[in-house]
This record gives sequence, C-alpha cells and structure tokens, in this order.
Amino acid sequence: MDRPQSTSPPVASCVVVEINLAIINTEALLKTCYWFSRDFVCEINNRDEKLAEVSLTPRSPMSASDLSSAKEAFSTSAMDFALREKIEAKTSGIRDLLLAKAFSESGVLEDQPAGTFGDTIEETKPDGMFKILNDSHR
Repeated sequence: MDRPQSTSPPVASCVVVEINLAIINTEALLKTCYWFSRDFVCEINNRDEKLAEVSLTPRSPMSASDLSSAKEAFSTSAMDFALREKIEAKTSGIRDLLLAKAFSESGVLEDQPAGTFGDTIEETKPDGMFKILNDSHR
C-alpha cells in the first residue's frame, strides 16, 4: 500500500552558527543564547581561541527554512549585543556624568559631580539651552 505524501516541509533537527570571537565576545554570545533559549536549546563549543560554534536545536519542530532564518537572526542578534557592549563601554563615563548632574540638580546628591557638564558649541550661543541651564544655578 502506498503512503500518502506529506505536504508539510521537512523538519530540521538543528543548525550550527559559527561565531568569530574576535568580533563577538563571550558575554554578547551568552546574551544572544539567553534570548533564543525560549525557542532553542543553545550549545556553545569553542573550536579554538578565535572561533566558536553555536548549535541551535529547536524546542518544537521547525522547517529547514525557518531554521535557516533563525541562524541569520542569531548572527544578527549576536552582532547587535556585541555592538551595544562596545558603545556602552565608550559612553559609560558620559552617561555617569549626565546621571550625576541630573541627580545633583534635583537635590538628591549633596555634592556636585566632578567633571564638566556642557556642550562647548551650544554654550557659545547666547540663548543656548546648556547656557540657560548652567546660568540659572549660579
């Protein structure tokens, strides 16, 4: 007796994503795995110091094309997390200064924060927003 042919796409078991560890650090890779952990089991294997392989195994059946899309999404998310970390590292001083300035002006902090707060271009304008804010507290 002949079996009826299935019209559903074939189910894939897993996909492997290669990650360049010179571009995407371990923390960004772990964050990406965390975000994908609802739908996938993520296994990380370091091939060497510069290359890691992440196996994505779907928690429920998935077509090969959906798994391929997940591979692309994983790579994009890993790059996004790595970029966010690099931006955060470069701008953390400015962020901390802005937060300290905001809290000091609200009366939450007793002392003014160290550092210069302002925009040198904006401060040259007689009616610039930074000049107005800085002059109002003097």
